[in-house]
Amino acid sequence: MTFPQQQPPIWQQYPVATPKKTPKTGLIVGIAAAAVVVTGGAIAVTVAITMGGASGGSVPEVDPDPFSAQAGDCLSADEDAGSNGAFSASAVRVHCSDGSANYSVIAQLASASGSDCNSVPGYEYGNPVVYDFASGQSRELCVMPRG
Repeated sequence: MTFPQQQPPIWQQYPVATPKKTPKTGLIVGIAAAAVVVTGGAIAVTVAITMGGASGGSVPEVDPDPFSAQAGDCLSADEDAGSNGAFSASAVRVHCSDGSANYSVIAQLASASGSDCNSVPGYEYGNPVVYDFASGQSRELCVMPRG
């Protein structure tokens, strides 16, 4: 029979091998993760810049036909055209963030229906109307100056 004082301590009976030095991969992984985040951000910025449109990335392209505009869209037109025909001929649909956007469309009407812009809520008598003289269709755009 053996007594506890006769046995060597447990740490001497089963020696534990000293651990090997592990490489410091935590720093490498951290740097790699930061590089991925920075690269991902650069890619996102590049995509945002190139997705801006063909006009240099600042203003998206829109159909310039004024009759492609719906309520809330914007037009650029010569305010000093003199006649309604010249005003209507100068009207071009533009993006609302374009610096030349000086009118916003309230409604598009079919003139043959007998309605006119005076019956459109929000339209003020005396504001210009864009008529479709070019296509021969009887339609008009009720517009308000942007201010």
